[in-house]
Amino acid sequence: MNECMEDRGPDAEGVYASGPALLAHRRLSILDLSEAGRQPMANDDGTVHVVFNGEIYNYRELRERVDQYSFRSETDTEVLLHLYEEYGTDCLQYLRGMFAFAIWDESDERLFLARDRLGQKPLFYRDGEDGFWFASSIKAILADDEVTARPDLPAIRSYLNYQYVPTPKTGFQGIEQLSPGEYMIVSESGTTRDRYWDLSYRDQFSKSPSWIMSELRDRLYEATRLRMRSDVPVGVFLSGGIDSSVVAALMDDVADDPIGTYSIGFDEEAYDELEFAREVADVYGTDHHEYTVTPNSMEVLPEIVEQYEMPFGDPSALPTYYVSQVASEDITVALTGDAGDENFAGYDRYTYDRVVSAANSIPQFVRTPVATALDALPDGVGNQKHIHYAKRALEIADRDPADRYALFICHATGEQAERVWSGPVPDDELAQFREAFAHSDGPTRLDRIMHVDLQTYMPDNLLVKVDRASMAHSLEVRSPFLDHEVVEFAARIPAKYKWRRGNGKWILKRAFEDVLPEKVITRSKQGFGVPINEWFRGELREFARENLDRLGERTAFDAGGLRQTFDEHVDGRVDHGYRLWDLVLLEQWYERFVDG
Repeated sequence: MNECMEDRGPDAEGVYASGPALLAHRRLSILDLSEAGRQPMANDDGTVHVVFNGEIYNYRELRERVDQYSFRSETDTEVLLHLYEEYGTDCLQYLRGMFAFAIWDESDERLFLARDRLGQKPLFYRDGEDGFWFASSIKAILADDEVTARPDLPAIRSYLNYQYVPTPKTGFQGIEQLSPGEYMIVSESGTTRDRYWDLSYRDQFSKSPSWIMSELRDRLYEATRLRMRSDVPVGVFLSGGIDSSVVAALMDDVADDPIGTYSIGFDEEAYDELEFAREVADVYGTDHHEYTVTPNSMEVLPEIVEQYEMPFGDPSALPTYYVSQVASEDITVALTGDAGDENFAGYDRYTYDRVVSAANSIPQFVRTPVATALDALPDGVGNQKHIHYAKRALEIADRDPADRYALFICHATGEQAERVWSGPVPDDELAQFREAFAHSDGPTRLDRIMHVDLQTYMPDNLLVKVDRASMAHSLEVRSPFLDHEVVEFAARIPAKYKWRRGNGKWILKRAFEDVLPEKVITRSKQGFGVPINEWFRGELREFARENLDRLGERTAFDAGGLRQTFDEHVDGRVDHGYRLWDLVLLEQWYERFVDG
């Protein structure tokens, strides 16, 4: 089981067994590279043992809180161990970082597991009648002969909607994942789960924009400084967008030497951002590295499926895999700008959501003929992005507020999903979004949809993408925008300072406009896109068709609907690129994990 996680920890391994407990660990050495940092790690009298994945960035400050204990290392792991001795499960309140850990307390004969607040590190488990398994990797659980890999069809159906499997499901029957901000206690008396952190948008600042900008810069600087604590080389993934450029600027302010920057590009100009990344790299004199992704890069697809383990359909996993590979040749820790969009309203879809809300005020007798006219446009015109979104806005304008947002960002819903699916149908395929909306206390719709993204899209898609791609190359990735104190601060900034005059991230751009190139500040949002529409009509056409044919032979899939979806895309009638990618990756997942 431990060998399955070698990529996540290539530097050392350890196993501890006592009574009913068996703990194993693979180490990626970041702090205190000596043998003193080896895990599983025990307290002084050997009654408490920990296995820990991630980083506690404020471990030096926390060490002073438990300085009555003797320390044998300079690691954050040992600080966590003594914090638990001092505070029990309340130790979670003091941790500032990303983590998944398990602590076996022999005195109480209980296992304490926890996952960080935003869900940056994974924690999978299987709670069965004959035992309890947990790991950072699903493959580690499946390595036990007692566990069989079986597809969870309701979870697979959700994957068709979202391009990912929503927490707590994984796509495997009987294997779940702990949710972000949760902990679990396992003992002879049973298993309990509880939440230790939640985000609120209720208490909004009444301060001036200048005060907010000053505080924001200070907090992001501090979050960046803490994430540069390392005994190994540190760099940054640089896209040339606002978020990663802000992080690069802050890192340059902290570092004594030029920082390493790592960027990905495409031959297709519409998807390439390298010119913006070079602009930032030139301003700060970084040690800059680039890699171009082409259709030939698909040769790593089996490895991506292997690393992601769950069905996962975000095609930007491909460039993320490659930028991690390039960076890992020089560094062991990379910073990113992840969560800048969710915190400061950076996505285009926040603007589209306003368009839909406006369309809702247009009488139905006007909307219907306009939608009909847009549908009648020739394929080359009707498939253009702004036309597509206009049609979508008119179609869903009168839907429930939660539905309106979900239907914009889901890959396939209703008839689109049922066309390729013949298995069990959920009572409510948008339940995840309804629950997230109901949970949010945001005073405006923009606050609420940003909170929805932080509860769903962020942990289940973006953070999965980055963690698996980076860990495939034994690279640790950290984001200052994911610091929970930064997230809590951003939640209190009024929405009017985030989305202003038709543009997102207004307050973030103004806060850093004096340190970033104007070209970066004024550029439109591009996103980390992949030209799969073009690839599936060109070099990857046969590859897609063969995978879809094999998927159509499986239980719960409709071969005719799969062929129809493929033909419509190849003929240029409809852009199904992202749905086809989801389906191709799903077939690859079945072949690796289910067929076996």
